Amino acid sequence: MKPSFALLGLALMLLTLATDTAADEPVLRRRVLVLHSYGPDFSWTRDQHAGIISVLESPRVQANYRVDYMDAKHQESQEYLTTLLELFRKKYVGQHFDGVILTDNNALVFAAKHRAELFPDAFIAASGINNLQSIPKNADDMNIILESVPHVETLNAALRQNPGTRSIYVIVDDTLTGQSIRRDFLEQTRDLAKRVHIDVLPPKPLAWLIQFALGRTKGDLLYLLVYFQDPTGRSFTPTEVPRAIAASSPVPVYVAWDFQLGTGVVGGYVQSGYGHGQKAAQTLQERLSGKRPPAVYDQTLGIARPTFDYRALERFGIPLSSLPQGAVLHNRPQSYFQKHRQVILVALGVIGVLGAIIALLAQNVLKQRKINRGNARILSLNREMIEMQVDLLSTLGEVIETRSRETANHVRRVAAYSGLLGRKLGLSPEEVTLLETVSPMHDVGKIGIPETILNKPERLTSDEHDMIKHHTVIGHKILHSCERKLMTGARDIALQHHERWDGSGYPCGLKGEEINVLARITALADVFDALSTERVYKKAWPREEVLEYIRKQRGAMFEPRLVDLLFENLEEVEAIKLRLADAPCDEEGFCLSGPLVCPLKEG
Repeated sequence: MKPSFALLGLALMLLTLATDTAADEPVLRRRVLVLHSYGPDFSWTRDQHAGIISVLESPRVQANYRVDYMDAKHQESQEYLTTLLELFRKKYVGQHFDGVILTDNNALVFAAKHRAELFPDAFIAASGINNLQSIPKNADDMNIILESVPHVETLNAALRQNPGTRSIYVIVDDTLTGQSIRRDFLEQTRDLAKRVHIDVLPPKPLAWLIQFALGRTKGDLLYLLVYFQDPTGRSFTPTEVPRAIAASSPVPVYVAWDFQLGTGVVGGYVQSGYGHGQKAAQTLQERLSGKRPPAVYDQTLGIARPTFDYRALERFGIPLSSLPQGAVLHNRPQSYFQKHRQVILVALGVIGVLGAIIALLAQNVLKQRKINRGNARILSLNREMIEMQVDLLSTLGEVIETRSRETANHVRRVAAYSGLLGRKLGLSPEEVTLLETVSPMHDVGKIGIPETILNKPERLTSDEHDMIKHHTVIGHKILHSCERKLMTGARDIALQHHERWDGSGYPCGLKGEEINVLARITALADVFDALSTERVYKKAWPREEVLEYIRKQRGAMFEPRLVDLLFENLEEVEAIKLRLADAPCDEEGFCLSGPLVCPLKEG
């Protein structure tokens, strides 16, 4: 734990230096209203909101902001807008805002119409606006970020990736947004239509679109724009139509917005909701700082990035060499290091610890060569080395339990229970000491198990349960490089602590006294403590249920003599449990809550 605190201290120091460096920059702390056209159920809106908040909550801005949603995807009637206006009057008339951020056209039209009443004197920035023609006349002095969908760039990329294409079929709905996008698309692709046949399909029900997609053949491409509502009035989620079309189409499907990705489509120069929201918030902050950004941003400004899905490219045999320069790839298979990065880093950490042990041992050897003052000094150094090894083993055990969100006291209790049972069983003092020292290492193999499985709160699947069983073999391999008594004992426990007395355990199916006695004792101590305490995937069992379970496993999971010894010495077992109970503070009184106290000034 000490290295972790050292790293934390270093990070805090660097953060303090960075803060001091920027101390001369004023913090704005303005009052801002964020008004979204749609609801938080729309991923495009969520992405824009995330981009806005990334700016408003930045250290220099620290805005005091409020958020409202018009829900225009589901409510567009004049009656609804009248009711909404009355609600906003009650909420915002008399409230002062330094700035207002709007997303998409509905909020822009609404705010422009009622600006003098609701948001007088507030600077206004709007993102996700369809085109110049959709900006209302009374939007004077607002800063507008147009979507400026780069249709031509997407289709040119599609043609390069699919040589021999004869026809491109465009799918777009007939909502007000869809109509605006259709006009902009036809205007942009006027010259492109001279090189390839472009057909904008009439709005049709989803079932018709699926059948049309199924009928495409080589030489055809599909370009899917927005499709949130069909002619019958049926509404769709942002991913519902892209997923259905991509699953049905035998030819590539290209798109224009990032919320359509991940549905089986190939991709394109997609618009980023996060980028639009971030740009709107940055533009508003420029206005609030006295700058004069452009009234209208009609370029992509790096917001639309060439983004493609690796699995879709692979499905249609599109080579990566055909992608535009700087293209982003989603779902690309991870390299071996990326896939096992955490395990590799943990293993390197373990290697580092072992390297430190070797260095310390080498240092002790050098010290011993210089000592000519008698056996007493040599014995003292040997005891120090052994104590160091014991401490390192105990610390490693605590680290492993912390990784699986268990407390360090778990391994301490297991060691104490094991020592008690070992003494009652008649083991020698040397064997009991060895048992108490190495039992904390029983789960060292869990460093090779993904944290998503170790800390999963729900019941493990059969495959996940089979995966977690491998921690016994992993632990055995980690501890296999040394034949010292400490390491051999730890290795036997790590490998055998899930074997069962009746032979039905794993990984070797050992039975009865074939199982190392240290592993038999540790297994009982581990299960008793695991059932008695709370874990990430369960609550602690009541005392009587724990005892009843262990009683039933006598001769099955556990050696009968050990179970009898546990029940014969329950008072001592309970005393250990109470003494080493989990608490918000450790044995030295250190807590992660409460006031921070410098240890150098205590006492």
